[in-house]
This record gives sequence, C-alpha cells and structure tokens, in this order.
Amino acid sequence: MSGKVREAAMNYTVCQRNLLFIEDDETLKREMVDYFSLTNTVFTASDVEEAVGLLTERGDFDAVVLDLILKNSMGMELFKVFPALPPVVILSSLNEEESILAGLTSGAADYVVKPCSMRLLETHIAMRLLPKADAVETFGAFSVNANTRTVKYKNMPISLTASEFNILFFLIKNRGKYFTADEIYEQIWCAPSLHTATIRTHLSSLRRKLKAAMPASDIIRTEFNKGYCFTGEVL
Repeated sequence: MSGKVREAAMNYTVCQRNLLFIEDDETLKREMVDYFSLTNTVFTASDVEEAVGLLTERGDFDAVVLDLILKNSMGMELFKVFPALPPVVILSSLNEEESILAGLTSGAADYVVKPCSMRLLETHIAMRLLPKADAVETFGAFSVNANTRTVKYKNMPISLTASEFNILFFLIKNRGKYFTADEIYEQIWCAPSLHTATIRTHLSSLRRKLKAAMPASDIIRTEFNKGYCFTGEVL
C-alpha cells in the first residue's frame, strides 16, 4: 500500500462515517455490517426502492456502496431516480469494460469488481472521501462540498447529477486550466475516452444549471481548440 493510500485509509478509519450498502446477498451484507460498523454507522438496503427511502429520510450519508444486480431492481436505476447522490462505489460481479464504463459515466466515483476483501473495499471508499480541508471550495457566495456533494450559491442549493458534480469539482481543482471533453473524461474516469458526446451533454447541462443560478457569472468558460475552464469569477 502506497503512502498516500495508507494516509487516506487512516483518515477514513479515525472518522466515523454514515455508510449505505445496497446489496441483496445476505451473507455479503452481514460481512459488510460486521466489518464496517466497528468504525462507522452502517445502513443497508436490498433494492433501489429501499435505498431511495433511506437516502430521502436521512440525507446525510457520506458514501454509498452499490451492487448492480439486485433481486427486485437494477442498481443503475439509482442514478436516474436519485441524482443528487453522495460518492457511490459500485461493487459488482460484472467485470466487462462496458459495465465498468457505464457505471462510471453514470456518476459513480469508483468501480470495484467482486469478489473483494472488506479491507480493499474500505480503502476504495477512503480514497473517495476527502479530508474536510480539501473537500470544500468557496468562491465568494459560491461553495462546493465534495463530501456532502452539495453546491450552493448565496446559500441556495444548485441541484446537480453525480456526473455533473464530478466534472465541476474536477474543473475547480484545476482552476484556470483548459481541458477538452476527452481529457475531462479520461481524467475523471481514468479510462480512454469513448463517449465524448456524453461528456459534452453533461457539460452543457452543468453550464446551463450554473448560469440559471448565477446569471451574471460565467464560471465555466469555453475556448475553441482549448476546451473548458473553471474561472472562479463569481459575481
């Protein structure tokens, strides 16, 4: 384990989190609860409907671990019916490249293939939960929190999908730099870009939502042959 991974895992284990595991294999679910409840508050759901109920009722989950093949539903439905999700780590037996790319482009923060040890899963979750000092970015009245996955302008929430949030936070962390749609895809999802049209659709929707909330500001600028850039110029 590298120094950065070990440090992230340590940050994770010393801070209690609220975790939601969406899994219908009772044996695996029990293993998850036994392992993660030692240092976290753990909730479980067996299908998407039950998970949405918990997400709606509580609203304070730090991360979600999602199986894609459930008895009463498909895990991917979660991204459609509940777009404002905390970081989602997909844990699935589907190991084909198409399944992995579909999961990541839908908004998942990570994709882990079963079987997987609880220790390895814990590290994957840890790497997706930033220390508080690194999770919050503020530009005047505009703020973004990567741990709560919230975006606000003048204390009013701006509703983004998981993919839109991932793109926004990536551009914020690289303020002032231009990236093409292909580069954004490759940097965020760590895979060769095969879906430029999908990324452009996410970018267009993201810019439209930000412009609607902040008509006087143009915080994501585009330039021909250069791409997209977060300016941080909030009015």
